[in-house]
Amino acid sequence: MTSVFYTTFYGSTRQYAEALAARLGTVARELPATLEATGGPVVVLSPVHGPSHPGVRFIKSLPAIDRPLALVTVGMTLVDVARHDDAPGTFLGDRAGQVTRFYLPGRLNYSELTTAHRWTMKALVGALRLKRERTENEQALVDSYGQDIDRVDLTLLDPVVQWAQRA
Repeated sequence: MTSVFYTTFYGSTRQYAEALAARLGTVARELPATLEATGGPVVVLSPVHGPSHPGVRFIKSLPAIDRPLALVTVGMTLVDVARHDDAPGTFLGDRAGQVTRFYLPGRLNYSELTTAHRWTMKALVGALRLKRERTENEQALVDSYGQDIDRVDLTLLDPVVQWAQRA
């Protein structure tokens, strides 16, 4: 049976994890301190905030395991850009070859941000506004600044479900 683990900041990763677990006939659980060495496939869902990726930290902390392992990153980067850039693969370093990676769009509700996160976003968007030329992803961030945005799409879990069922 597939194990589904998650960590979340604002709830969209938990929403994906619970929907994935329901589709796989299991229960989504928060990331544990450690992982049992035996069992079925493991799916770790985690948000990414700049260079902070709790799912990557968790996977890198694991001893070598003989189980299929997938990392589902949830974030606000445009999906095509995130999949092309594959930042989690870079963050995973030499573990990247052992981990199947997926990227899903999340939710960013400015109305729910912590003070620290709100100031971080203000500084980031302020810096982006000073750039003469912005990437499509940077422009999307500037255009959506201050707005509650929900890009969660549960149908995008289909490839993750298929992976888990084949693993």
